[in-house]
Parts: sequence; C-alpha cells; structure tokens
Amino acid sequence: MSDEMTGKKGLENIIEEIHNLIESENIQVGEKLPSERYLKEKLNVSRQSVREALRALELLGIIYVRRGEGTFLADIDSHQLFQLIGRYLIRTERQQNEIVEIKQVIEAYVKSKHQDDTATVLDDDNQIMKKIYILLDKYSKAFKS
Repeated sequence: MSDEMTGKKGLENIIEEIHNLIESENIQVGEKLPSERYLKEKLNVSRQSVREALRALELLGIIYVRRGEGTFLADIDSHQLFQLIGRYLIRTERQQNEIVEIKQVIEAYVKSKHQDDTATVLDDDNQIMKKIYILLDKYSKAFKS
C-alpha cells in the first residue's frame, strides 16, 4: 500500500473510491454493495482499511449492514444524523431565521421559474436545489426540537 493510502488521507481515498464504485455500478438505495474481499482487491488496499471505510460510511448513515447478508446502500435523506448535526450547526435564533430566509428565496425562485404560485421546490427538476432545500428543512426542524 502506498504512503498516499495510509492514515486519514488513505481513509478519505478509500471512501471516495467506494463512492465512485457505487456511482459507476449504479447501485441504488437498498441494493447490496460488493463484498469486502472484492473491494479490497478492486481498491488494492488491506481488508482492515476497507472495514474502516465501511464503518465510517455506516456511522454516517450512507450504508447499513445486515449481519450474514451484506452491506447495503442506505437512504441518507431519512438519516437522523441530519438532526444531530443540525443541533450543533444551528445554535441561535438568528441562524434559524437565516435558514428560513434561504428557504424562502428558493421557494420564490421556483415559483417565478415555473410562473406558478402553486409550484413547490419538490416539483422542480433541479435535484441539487431539492436536496439543499430538504437539508435546510431538516436543520430547521432540528433547531426546534
């Protein structure tokens, strides 16, 4: 294993390579990821490094493990980690109000784009904007709880 694939930098590289593999193999939410052995050989790293990367991805809610069945791609949009992070990021009422303002800007943009007062962000075809809006909404709700 090269010096570049060791330590924190190595973990980040392995996680990035696993992400690339998920993208290139078009693995969808709920589908099984390749085995540790396959990842070890494909990424040319130790099995321990693969396990460490998978544990990190599991902690982040990106994957989940079913003992005896394998590792699967999770629906990260529904993960409770957003609320936990939100409680640490959004600590003041001012920050909460700023999130509401950003959400309102996005909503107004969508309505003007579609020239329709009933259009919502979820109706729009911009996937990134939708994800950001949903994330802001989750952070906003975390502040209230």
